[in-house]
Amino acid sequence: MIGNKKYKLLGFNRSDIITANVMVLSTGKHINIRLQDLEDSEITEDFNRNELKALYRRLYGDKDIVTSYDLGDRHERSWYAYLIISITLSVIYILSTVSGVKPILIPVVNFVIPPAIFFYPLSFILVDIINEFYGLRMARRTIFISFTSNIVFVTGLWITSLLPGLPEWELSTAYSQFVHSIIAVLFASSAAYLISENINSMILCKIKQLTNSRYLFIRVITSNVIASAIDSIIFCTLAFHNILSVDTIKIMIVSQFIIKLGYALIGVGPIYATRELFRRYINKEIHSKHTKECI
Repeated sequence: MIGNKKYKLLGFNRSDIITANVMVLSTGKHINIRLQDLEDSEITEDFNRNELKALYRRLYGDKDIVTSYDLGDRHERSWYAYLIISITLSVIYILSTVSGVKPILIPVVNFVIPPAIFFYPLSFILVDIINEFYGLRMARRTIFISFTSNIVFVTGLWITSLLPGLPEWELSTAYSQFVHSIIAVLFASSAAYLISENINSMILCKIKQLTNSRYLFIRVITSNVIASAIDSIIFCTLAFHNILSVDTIKIMIVSQFIIKLGYALIGVGPIYATRELFRRYINKEIHSKHTKECI
């Protein structure tokens, strides 16, 4: 892990309140800052792996809580939780890419949307959960993992479309056209996904710092609303600019945003429930260890 471009953790000072001694590399100035204030600041984004471990061990060393920031030092339950969320996010992203090629009309409300809109907003909820319990760095890592998985999946489809098919197979042309449509949507969805999800994570993190980790519903709704608007504009414009009319694209953007806004409001409940689950089950310190191994 690359770090220490701006700040370096020199050590800790013990008095009535334990503080950290941080040096500003550009000026050589030393800063004494409370550990909790340091954790909530942007300074830790510049720390290397060992400095983060030292900070979190000192910050949580005397409490019944998981002490490490990095996933590799988390216990098994936390590892499986992160793994399941990451896999789910990758599946949702791939499903959204495949189903995003087909615009559909909902006559009752005059919405023009791709079926992917019913799956994709779940990704914002999952990223919010990871950002809430694993931090901004792990959220960015998960976004990259799901993005890479989607690229590999679509690349595999593209390679299969290049292979010669049997002359009597009637779907050969349709299959190639479908794969090419997915590739076109991939560019739009990738740009929208990377930009909107990273903005979602950053806004969530900033609001969390400003509110001292209180008012979860404020940061979840605010970050999702802004990210959803950006995602809808980027995706619809890039994916359908040569296929649908400008008026239809505008309707599609508004339709997607309204649906995503509904997900943002509904998603607050699951995130609160997930936070309680993490506190009671996943982030609970495991005191008992395995004493026997299979023979």
